[in-house]
Amino acid sequence: MMRRSALALILLISIPYFQIAIADGGGIYTYTYTVKETGWVDILTRFESNSSGSSWVLVPKFQNYSLRVISGSIESEKIIENTSYYFYSNYTFSYSPGTTIEINWSYRFGALIVEPNGAFFSTQIGFNRMDDALILVKLPKIYSIKGVEPSGYAIENGGDYNIVKYYLNGMRNNTLRVLISFETEKTEMEEMKVGKLTVVYPARYQDFSRNITNYYEKSLKMIQDITSLREEIPIKVNLFVPEKMEDITTQGYTGPRYTSDVITQGEVNLNMMLARMPEYELPLTLVHELLHQYMQAAGLGVELRWFHEGLAQYLSLVIVREMGMNPPEEPDNDTVRQIMAYTGGDFSFLLDWRGGGLPGDPSLYYSASAIIARDLARRYGGYEIYKKLFAEMRKDKATVNSPEDLLKYLNRATGENVSDFFRSYGMMISESAQRSSLMRTAWSYVKQTSWFNPFAGAAAKVLEDGSEDSATLAIYLTILGVLTEALGLASIIAILLMIEKRVRRSSRGPRVVVESSTSP
Repeated sequence: MMRRSALALILLISIPYFQIAIADGGGIYTYTYTVKETGWVDILTRFESNSSGSSWVLVPKFQNYSLRVISGSIESEKIIENTSYYFYSNYTFSYSPGTTIEINWSYRFGALIVEPNGAFFSTQIGFNRMDDALILVKLPKIYSIKGVEPSGYAIENGGDYNIVKYYLNGMRNNTLRVLISFETEKTEMEEMKVGKLTVVYPARYQDFSRNITNYYEKSLKMIQDITSLREEIPIKVNLFVPEKMEDITTQGYTGPRYTSDVITQGEVNLNMMLARMPEYELPLTLVHELLHQYMQAAGLGVELRWFHEGLAQYLSLVIVREMGMNPPEEPDNDTVRQIMAYTGGDFSFLLDWRGGGLPGDPSLYYSASAIIARDLARRYGGYEIYKKLFAEMRKDKATVNSPEDLLKYLNRATGENVSDFFRSYGMMISESAQRSSLMRTAWSYVKQTSWFNPFAGAAAKVLEDGSEDSATLAIYLTILGVLTEALGLASIIAILLMIEKRVRRSSRGPRVVVESSTSP
């Protein structure tokens, strides 16, 4: 199980658009990142131009930096804080001929190191398209480079450093993030314990680990209350660093990395990239993974992967808000509208998401699962409905691994038939496995033939009853519609063939015989 964040991907990697007037002329930016053995990175951004003009460059919004004019002069300047990037402002300026400026700052989490693995992830590079840029990343030679993204780089020897270089033509590409994965020597890890939680961490991240234990203490009681588990589960939290760009948005997971992505009881892994994200992301990710642990122990099986993920996503938002933070809704309203438009409101594909492994489109599946968990709570009285769900499951000491069993306990928790709710999202679920299978088969027939079947609408309406008889009738109607359409098509083809035959006959005309006028 893992928590993935589309929001984090937008915050870290998205391409900005700025409405800024660009003057003629251009300059060059040189970004120099000097990585320290502690993980701190010194960042120097130098701009040079021989002509006058105007430009813009991204600067940190929440970090202190210095700006120094080396030569020439700045004629005008302004800071635009409302950009596409959560952590960055836009510094816009105009300058005289021969201007050189330098922007300096340092960042503690520029390189993330959990021995023996490390990852340098650059700050967001973004500048005026009329300018070009040279990017230099100076990595100490004690680090062995494993991978560099994106492509198009060169590596040079720089004394005590290996220097990774990129050159950007601003008209082609004026934004970049660089990820360099590397290895270093192993070192002994520290342990921090609170209750039955153990955080394993390198000494440099003691404060980060303390935050983990603080969030654990604040959230544990509510997690136990929701899942009806009074016994604290022994859990070990490990930290990891991204090896590839795609790892950046995998904020946490349970179980072996890069394998089946299932729940390993007692194990949670957190991405050190969380130290570079908005404050609420760490508690959201921690609580999400803890919920997987406690929900599984309470009887919610991994065969209901879609419900596991959706419920962990929804409940982690609820719990973190109770802790006094205000994380944004996930998925947000725009994402919900896009998903509804893309799927037509039919989420039946979720029923095939079982066990380990990621689906073909993780963003769609995670978001759709969260929509189901959230809307179910809204329909039946808020998150308290899930307390009742787990209480009913615990009462029977049940392990719930099928949609049918889930529906049974949801029906008990709500005192209503929740199948109508699922049916409104195209998810045909009944307490009877046979009935559910028949209904899903019928719904599949209706969907696959709806574009040409004259009885598809009637069949879908019949399915709303939710009984085996209605499913059987819907299948018959679908077959009848297909046959009717086939007979109609055959009739049309026969008529067209008859018309073609007549046209051919009429086009031949009368046969005329011409006799010679001369005698033999």
